[in-house]
Amino acid sequence: MVFLPSTTPATLAADASLKRNRLDYSRHLSAEARVRLPNPIKSIWKVAQVKAGTINMGNGDPHHTLYPICEMNFVVPSIDEHDPVQSWRSSTGEQNVIASYKDDPCTLSLRTAFAYGAGAGLKEVRDALANLNDRIHSPPSHTVSLSLGNADALTKCFRLLGDPGDSFLCEEFTFSAMTNAALPLGIKWVPIRMDNDGLIPSDLERILSNWDEATQGRRPHVIYTIPCSQNPTGSTLSLERRQQIYQIAHEWDIIILEDDPYFFLQYDLGVNQSTIQQYGYTRAMADVLPRSFLSMDYDGRVMRLDSFSKIVAPGMRLGWVTSNSFFAEKLDMLTDSSSQHPHGMGQAFIAELLGSDGWGVDGFMKWVSSLCNEYQRRRDLFMDVFRQKVAISGFASAEAPQSGMFVWIKINLEHHARFSTSQTPTVTGGPTTNTTDLMDELFRKLLECGLVMMPASTFAIVDGTGTMDSHINDRVNFFRATFVGTDETIRDGLTIFGRTLEEFFI
Repeated sequence: MVFLPSTTPATLAADASLKRNRLDYSRHLSAEARVRLPNPIKSIWKVAQVKAGTINMGNGDPHHTLYPICEMNFVVPSIDEHDPVQSWRSSTGEQNVIASYKDDPCTLSLRTAFAYGAGAGLKEVRDALANLNDRIHSPPSHTVSLSLGNADALTKCFRLLGDPGDSFLCEEFTFSAMTNAALPLGIKWVPIRMDNDGLIPSDLERILSNWDEATQGRRPHVIYTIPCSQNPTGSTLSLERRQQIYQIAHEWDIIILEDDPYFFLQYDLGVNQSTIQQYGYTRAMADVLPRSFLSMDYDGRVMRLDSFSKIVAPGMRLGWVTSNSFFAEKLDMLTDSSSQHPHGMGQAFIAELLGSDGWGVDGFMKWVSSLCNEYQRRRDLFMDVFRQKVAISGFASAEAPQSGMFVWIKINLEHHARFSTSQTPTVTGGPTTNTTDLMDELFRKLLECGLVMMPASTFAIVDGTGTMDSHINDRVNFFRATFVGTDETIRDGLTIFGRTLEEFFI
């Protein structure tokens, strides 16, 4: 849904109050970020871009006449097809060629794309993505910076906001490749309980209200969340929960890292065809996509991370971060003195794809809509085969996800003959069941049968405060499975899963 800010007197008064009481974003910076200086060469480079025709004898760029490339052609699906994804898959549709040139007119010249740039990325690409943001999220006031995908962006956000000894909040099951990146920085994770609908706001409130800085250190000031198709559980936060979480973040001055690579992959949307005909795909999709934290961010506490990995190609390693201008500047300073700006080829491609000679934003959203239809078909196939081959035994169950790529499969271990609930914990508050042992055994058995599914233990964040009413290792009786493979992969994989599961329980 597009967020249209209210202009009621009460809202105007609240906005005026916020301007008088501007948040001190600097208090959220890490010690590293506070002392980091701008890259002086990049600072001069930025100044040199302001005045057209400036002779730049300061940078060490090879001259563009010496680039061993003058043109790049990208063969892409024609967005004029009724269903561009199916036409592309079946090779029955038309193709379009979009081009980037060094010496001829185009959206982003290769002279610019292949030269050194600044950390935020090139203006043409940032402007295109800011336009996409505005049409989908209508954020009140935010700045776009490019990244080498969400992983690059997140690790930089951790460095920007976290000091050794800090505690950050996250879902109790989450994408461990990312949370692990924070551990060498000395950041500790505090898990928030989840249910079938995702992160539980009341548990977030409980943690913050009961936090004792004398014994636990600084109260958490950052929450990392994957709101759509939460990885690994596949849950998507409702609007009500998002509003509750944002309000809690507002009250406790929490920065929200909104990692949302699956945002555009939503199912059962019910896109209004008359809206498409009257206003185009962007408006029609914006009306039915979930309301993001960014769209409700009236005081600048959201750093939103988007990626092309799930909707174009993961190997592109190109994404974008949307944040307030203060954080954007600090993030760009970090990039200028580390990975440098994102690669020119990816920026050139996106500039042309979203430009007037490519798909444009509306064509891009038509591709996204078609992509949703195809992934929804695969999800439905997965669930149909799951019911026939797996759920019929009663040993496992799963719900169809609203978005993304994953199904969170619950293994009903209480039906297993060797399941025990009377273990004596080795530490206070430790696990009291043999869930972990049984799940490890099942994982190995599946592997021997030629099937890999990700066990929940891979994603579990162990609570270090001892305040959970049950240990997470008693609740790791899940597998994460993907449905984005071929139809044959889905059918064969679930057949193996169902057969092996029955052997395991008997």
